[in-house]
Amino acid sequence: MQDNNVIETREEGILLDNRPIGVMDSGVGGLTVLKEMTKTLPNESYIFIGDQANLPYGQKSSETVRKLTKRIADYMVEQDVKMFVIACNTATAAAYEYLKKILPIPVIGVIEPGAKMAVKASKSGQIGVIATNGTVRSGDYERLIKAQNPLANVSSLGCPEFVTMVEEGLAGTVEAQVAVNNRLAWFMDKPIDTLIMGCTHFPVLQEEIQNVMGDSVELIDPGVATAKQVFDYLSTHDAFFDGGQVHQRKFYTTGNPTDFAKIADKLLGTPISAVQLDI
Repeated sequence: MQDNNVIETREEGILLDNRPIGVMDSGVGGLTVLKEMTKTLPNESYIFIGDQANLPYGQKSSETVRKLTKRIADYMVEQDVKMFVIACNTATAAAYEYLKKILPIPVIGVIEPGAKMAVKASKSGQIGVIATNGTVRSGDYERLIKAQNPLANVSSLGCPEFVTMVEEGLAGTVEAQVAVNNRLAWFMDKPIDTLIMGCTHFPVLQEEIQNVMGDSVELIDPGVATAKQVFDYLSTHDAFFDGGQVHQRKFYTTGNPTDFAKIADKLLGTPISAVQLDI
């Protein structure tokens, strides 16, 4: 039986899909990915879930993160989304391959698009990665970078405190700049020309990070590459929103909706209304 939200246009024979795209993160950081997606695909409908009640993911075991991510994925499937985007590097490292095999919808993570973007951008093959401890432990960025450029040299650093600063709304403060200065001093003797912001929270601190690294180091936001991959998939599979209805954007958090909305408003540049989700 054909889904009422999947429409075949008789004139062109193109299959259009008005179901929303599901996007999840451990907190608010994944909104940086959603923001890029809405730039690239402004007519699509979205459901975003931030799992703030279980933040931070980066300090948890891979098994725990996989269970938490599957729980959200199952809820998204119940909401009849047409695609599940894991807008969290730690969750991508722990659950992407697993969910790709078991979910009835396509799954897109943020690590592979970010790695490809960095390899393309780097002229020297000297690439840095900042991420949560969980993502660094997984080694996924290094593995995917070296699969494309075996001669690349990858320097990875865990920066879990950056996540906390973003969740607490400290981006743009002197406190945040000092913390970023102290942590990224580790890179000062490493000749990188490209740095992957390997956590979706980190683009919120892009100004502070660029201040430390200098203009000679190109910062890579995997959210930009992920948005392109989502666009390419929908284009290849003729699954765009048909534009005949008004798109919807729904925001959920497992934490405090007021706190979530306060930070989300700043990140998205527009007021939102968030609902607490108990799953």
